[in-house]
Amino acid sequence: MLHGDPTLYEHFWQQMGDKATIVIPGWQSMSYFSDLGNLCWFLEPEFAREVLRLHSIVGNAVTEDRHIVVGIGSTQLVQAALYALSPQDAQEPISVVSAAPYYSAYPALVDCLKSGIHKWAGDAAKFNKEGPFIELITSPNNPDGYNRGSAVNRTGGKLVHDLEYYWPQYAAISSPADHEIMLFTVSKSTGHAGMRIGINLLDRDENFNLFLERVSTMDLPQSAQPEERFGS
Repeated sequence: MLHGDPTLYEHFWQQMGDKATIVIPGWQSMSYFSDLGNLCWFLEPEFAREVLRLHSIVGNAVTEDRHIVVGIGSTQLVQAALYALSPQDAQEPISVVSAAPYYSAYPALVDCLKSGIHKWAGDAAKFNKEGPFIELITSPNNPDGYNRGSAVNRTGGKLVHDLEYYWPQYAAISSPADHEIMLFTVSKSTGHAGMRIGINLLDRDENFNLFLERVSTMDLPQSAQPEERFGS
């Protein structure tokens, strides 16, 4: 996989032929609102059902009583998580950390917007600053593939679990992940990186509302959510 580009799946999908064809009717997605009955109004109902079905089949995440938020890849959802978890009225930015070796884009991703509400603070294992913090936990980890938990040696942090690689083709699925914020992506599950679909499972209403506020202002096209079928 060059730079995480999952082209190794291409041959498999070519072999699937018409079974993997996605048809989008011309009348679909005519409205800005995919589902007026859902607080996440830009979430396609059929896509949401397929997400739940896939996680149920694989057994890699608890989905009961969870909110689903979609974004343009997991990058957008990481930024939404930082926004949702950062105090809006703090005197200084909240520290964001991740255990080394961490995903190389994290520092730039945290600081690129220069929002003033969060700031990259480096290696979680070496973090000793007092006060609240956000820890990005990637498991299995990118780049070394190890399973990981929190590395900060104290409580009081807000944890974001990036589980992009928690699929059976990369790691043994020992139990369903059960965390407050869990990030997944279509690019690592099926290999369709060009679709740019990130999936977030949340279990708290306050996080959900702030996620929606952030993602809905970051231009999520409905075309990123075809009527996906993940197999029978």
